[in-house]
Amino acid sequence: MAESKNIAMGPSRDKLISKTYLSRATEPFGTDALNTLLAACRHSNGLEQVTGALLYHGGYFMQLIEGYDDAVERTYARITSDPRHEIISVLFEDEISARFFPDWSMGFRVSEDADAHSIDAIYETANRSAARFPINDFLLLFGNDSG
Repeated sequence: MAESKNIAMGPSRDKLISKTYLSRATEPFGTDALNTLLAACRHSNGLEQVTGALLYHGGYFMQLIEGYDDAVERTYARITSDPRHEIISVLFEDEISARFFPDWSMGFRVSEDADAHSIDAIYETANRSAARFPINDFLLLFGNDSG
């Protein structure tokens, strides 16, 4: 008879997850700072095989990161330790069957590139209830050209 072992369940390389969070910049980000942040995100995400999209609007970031759960959790831990912004809340986290942004190490939009009314509505809904985060509205802001 085979011996059974009690193995602690932890992150799985086979489980794809998506995590979207809202954070506030500790200081306003200008174009140069945003470009520097975006380059660093794309580099780190490429190493971790994490994909996603980043939105900057009115001093706030909303970012969706996706990939294997261990890589997403390492990426999120790195983000939460970044002193340039503070995490306000995780808006959406779930297991996914496929990536929303499979070809993007990090898609990017600033408020001038997207409909500000749509962005405000997403933030307002997310602030009222994370359980009702409008993930589809967030995804629509990125179309097919932000990779």
